[in-house]
Amino acid sequence: MDTLMKVFVCTDNYFLYKGIICSLSERLNCHFIWINDINKPSFELSELKQQDIVIILTETNLIDFYFLIKLCKCQCKIIMASNEQNWLLNIMFNFIMINSHFYLSDLLLAIYSKSNQNFYAQYPKFTRQEKKVLFYTSKGHSVSAMSRYLEISEKTIYQHQRNALNKIGMDRPRSVVGLPKNFLEFLFHKHN
Repeated sequence: MDTLMKVFVCTDNYFLYKGIICSLSERLNCHFIWINDINKPSFELSELKQQDIVIILTETNLIDFYFLIKLCKCQCKIIMASNEQNWLLNIMFNFIMINSHFYLSDLLLAIYSKSNQNFYAQYPKFTRQEKKVLFYTSKGHSVSAMSRYLEISEKTIYQHQRNALNKIGMDRPRSVVGLPKNFLEFLFHKHN
């Protein structure tokens, strides 16, 4: 028995969800499911099948990193809208990334693209100092404060900060606030 493909649309915006349904329902033979709180999904990840699609249209900093790790292990196609072009989640999880201001054609291209998803997370490798500097950067500490606290020069702090940001695909320290919830804590505790 062939089961109908499910498209899980993760957004807290009801009108965006309805717009996607109206736009895609004539083009896809599927069942749409609205997930209005991605951190408390109304489905079990084990329910996802290979033909299913998860579309994440939630601000990245509202997403729990541990949920993304579990989602990565599912064998379905995952499409994520993001403001950042070359960003960490694409590097780590090989999600299909689209711009947050996407057109219907962008979404359809992502849906019909052949996914070469890895189904495992590839974490960037940081030195101990890069992790500390990235963690303190995310908490809003200045370079001079980090220099005093870590007892290393400001020039070295800048270098560690630049290296860490490059590894997560970001070029500005203020972009760190857009990372998923718990990501930095995960890195900080996982690799210490």
